[in-house]
Amino acid sequence: MAGKTYFVSGATRGIGFQITKQFVLANPENVVVATARDPTGATALKELAASNKNLHIIQLDVTSDTSIESIDSQLSKITSSVDVFISNGAIADALGKVIDIPKKVWEDHYYTNTLGPVLVFQKLYKYLVKGTAKQAIFISTSASSITQFFPISVSAYGQSKAALNYTVKELSFEHGQEGFTVVAVHPGAVSTDMGNQAVKKMSEDDPELVKSLESLIITPEESGLKLKALFDGFQPKDNGLFYSYDGSELAF
Repeated sequence: MAGKTYFVSGATRGIGFQITKQFVLANPENVVVATARDPTGATALKELAASNKNLHIIQLDVTSDTSIESIDSQLSKITSSVDVFISNGAIADALGKVIDIPKKVWEDHYYTNTLGPVLVFQKLYKYLVKGTAKQAIFISTSASSITQFFPISVSAYGQSKAALNYTVKELSFEHGQEGFTVVAVHPGAVSTDMGNQAVKKMSEDDPELVKSLESLIITPEESGLKLKALFDGFQPKDNGLFYSYDGSELAF
């Protein structure tokens, strides 16, 4: 079976690592380019690459202009095209009321969660346009939905992801005629380090709410499996939509 070329940002751990692992192991003909801010410290990723020659690790910090500029010089040594871009790298350290969140936290979330993915897409565009699938998948969150607002204060996190969702809609409009499929995806309430930190903070603020959500929490492995199945099924008709990991459509 012919493989595809995937580019996964933020692949060191958690959801990003599990997505990477799924596509690496699914087909030895797949070429998977996974990014890490510090490849030397990406232990699990390096172990996976050691036994799977179709996995390539490159350095990328989506908050660094210099690092983003280096994408082309690193990627061009591996491939001339990319079929699927999965933008996963993000931070979620703004679990509090808008009135309490300092400027630096807002800036960090916008640089990492919104601007970083946009700038990476700009660099990957010339590779994606040569690909057969032309898919750009942006990992978002149901907490970013304005239509289905969830009553919890996530301030800069939710707002930066809502801005990312706007970018998804805009890119789908701008590149749909070129055959692109651009989507936003909620990976689930996942028990990653970032997710566990969020649950801990929410438990302090609203223990009853957290108790009601416990049955919805899934592991990174479960999320990775569901996301792979979802991504494998994407078609141009999905361009500009927002999906949950279980395949249900969400409202922006």
